[in-house]
Formats: sequence, C-alpha cells, structure tokens
Amino acid sequence: MKIFAPLIVTVLCASTAYSQVGINTTEPTATLDIDGTLRVRKAERSLSNDNVATRIVGIDDLGNIVEVEVDDNLILENNRLRATNRILKIGDVPTLGVPIIDDMDLVIWPGEPNEDKSVIRVSSLLGDIIITGIVAGQDGQQIWLYPVSGDITFLPNSLLSLFGNRIENNSNLVVERYEMVKLMYDATRSKWIIMDR
Repeated sequence: MKIFAPLIVTVLCASTAYSQVGINTTEPTATLDIDGTLRVRKAERSLSNDNVATRIVGIDDLGNIVEVEVDDNLILENNRLRATNRILKIGDVPTLGVPIIDDMDLVIWPGEPNEDKSVIRVSSLLGDIIITGIVAGQDGQQIWLYPVSGDITFLPNSLLSLFGNRIENNSNLVVERYEMVKLMYDATRSKWIIMDR
C-alpha cells in the first residue's frame, strides 16, 4: 500500500496540472509556443470530405494564430474558399409629385427603409424631374439612382438646396429613364459627388 500512495498522488496531480510547451523557447506564452518555423507534413485534402474546414486562420504581427473574418461575398464551403457576386439591394423613394425636388430624401440613414439598399428607384407621377439636392448621407456612402418613370436632371451646386445636400458637378447632368447614376457622399466637402453613370 505504501508503494501505491505516491503513484496515486502523482496521477492525481498530473491530471489536474496545466502546462505550456515551448519549442526553442524556455518561456512559452501559449499552450504550444514555437520559436521557429512550422511545417505540417502529409496535410492532404480529404477526398471524402471527412475533415471539413469551418474557419480560416492567419498570423498576427506577434506570430499568434488568429481567426480571420471574411466578407459576406466570400464563402468557405467543402474546404474551398470562393467569392460570390454581390447582389445589390434595391429600394424605392416615395413617388414624387412635383417637377423640382429640393433636398430629396432617399431614406438611407440607419433605421430608415433604404438603409442597406445600394440602388434607389426614383419615380414621379409627372415623368421627368429636376433634383437640386439630396439629403446628406454618411461619409463615403455610395448609391445608384435609377429613374423608372422619366429622366432625372441634376442641377449642380443649386442654391435651392441646403449646402450639405448639394450635388457637385460642372454642369447639369441628365440621367435618362432606365439608366443609372452612382453618387458618393463626401462629408468633408458636404456634397454628393457623381462617380459613374
């Protein structure tokens, strides 16, 4: 019985002990701390997909392995990372009933109906409309405007709109029905900038 007592104490202590292992270091700072290169041999892709990756990892500036967040357009599926085409969400502004719109509200702020929309359909009971300004967006916010009932004419830097809602351009811009124009809000300049048509 005297022989088994130290053995039982040793087993109990070993089962509750926590240790860190260091390779090429005497002071490990993680469960496994390697000071040097790492190689994994025979890391073959499972043909039967028994081992399916569920996360992507990378290495930070300190050498720690960390989980990498990926954008919504990247999908990790069956051990393959693939990009998907982004699908633009379409929103609508209430049907406009006057020919000239000063400071058009696209309802794109957080909590508003078009907050996550990339394309805004614009319709008017009168067909063609003139826009002198658009209610300010968030810095860097980009939107496509898509006229569906007639042409839109944008008046640049119009005094009919508040300064922060004005559209920057060198001349009037006409976007014909079923064409699109892309704008970005520049909060530093407090203007909507025309990017593309």
